[in-house]
Amino acid sequence: MPMRLLPLFLLLFGSLPGLAQKPLPPLKDGTVINEKAGYRHDGPLHIEGRVRIQGIDLDLRGPITVDAGADLELQNVNIQVSDPPDSANGASGLRCAGPARITIRNSRMSAIGSAHPIWSLQGNLTVDDFQTVNSEFHLDHVQAELTNFAIFELEISHSSAVVGKNLRLVFLSTHTGDDEHLDFSDIPADRPFSRKLRMGSLAEADLTDTSAQLFLLYVHGKSDVALNRIGRAQLAFFPSCRGTLTLPHGRVGSATSPVVIPDANASDCPFRFRMIDVNADTWDVYAGGEADLTFTNSVIDELTADGHAKVSVRDSDVYADWLSLGGDAHLRVEHSSVGAQRMAAQRPDLASSQVRLGGHSEARFDRVKFDCGVVAAGASNLVIRDPVISPKYIRQADGATVKTEPSLPVEKSRKER
Repeated sequence: MPMRLLPLFLLLFGSLPGLAQKPLPPLKDGTVINEKAGYRHDGPLHIEGRVRIQGIDLDLRGPITVDAGADLELQNVNIQVSDPPDSANGASGLRCAGPARITIRNSRMSAIGSAHPIWSLQGNLTVDDFQTVNSEFHLDHVQAELTNFAIFELEISHSSAVVGKNLRLVFLSTHTGDDEHLDFSDIPADRPFSRKLRMGSLAEADLTDTSAQLFLLYVHGKSDVALNRIGRAQLAFFPSCRGTLTLPHGRVGSATSPVVIPDANASDCPFRFRMIDVNADTWDVYAGGEADLTFTNSVIDELTADGHAKVSVRDSDVYADWLSLGGDAHLRVEHSSVGAQRMAAQRPDLASSQVRLGGHSEARFDRVKFDCGVVAAGASNLVIRDPVISPKYIRQADGATVKTEPSLPVEKSRKER
């Protein structure tokens, strides 16, 4: 190359990130990386022992496992997470195999495309200035000190204890135990508050100058939860019962007339939500066992069914943030909307809104407005009749069967062609 062209070459190509990235070395006990450089890792990443990482940009394309007893420190690290196309949320997440110590200071984590990193943590967690986009932390038996922390969802459950200051959350969430009586009061929406909270499953939180757009509560078993003056709530349950439920949207309940879900006269479900002045945004339903449920006039964010569950949905909105069927589950949706990609600007997680069928599950959609795609795999059976708005795509894989009336385009996997 003529020398006069070398500066131009360096200007055009030397600054391209892909050309400057190094492969991440094995993160074993005693590893220290302290430099201003770009690294990339593809595939599973295993962290063991004491590891210190400082100053790098990390292009991460795979899941992370942190060994029990590991001690990981990140300082001035910029993480970019990518997932393969059509991946489930958390495909490039982090999981602690047992209690570990994780310290994060002055760092950033962003999600590329539809990636949605989920970190499942145990042990001890210290955060001082960690700004993330479209990411989740789930705390299970964690002692945590969190300061200047922005994240999509922070779950505090399972005997975790959190002291938090200046937290900026989309979702503040918790899981109950199987038989708890809990009371949540005075949690505003998108406005800073300071208070101590008794969370679900024996967890606790001492929060100062913290704001959350939504309070997300997962109710298990026969737990009974009272909710009072909640600015905006998303409510979730795991039914294996039978009956008909209406899951309301908007502000519900008053001191003189609380709203109780489900109606004891319409189902044999043992759990209870008792609501006074609660802004119910959406609901999550995770049906299993021998559940046989009908939902009418409801707003459902996530809907899954497994085992031998049977679920019918009529005259409702199903955002399909996560709508999946497995086992021998049956789903029928009529005169409803399914999918909410139109809302991705306000809810980035809805960009990957999708219906997924697997196992020997069956799903039938009649007169439905779709705002997402549908994937049928395994030995599943999909029927779509007279859609008001057709799915953005229909993908058929493995031994799945697909029937549409009228005929709609179906993308088949290579083995089915």
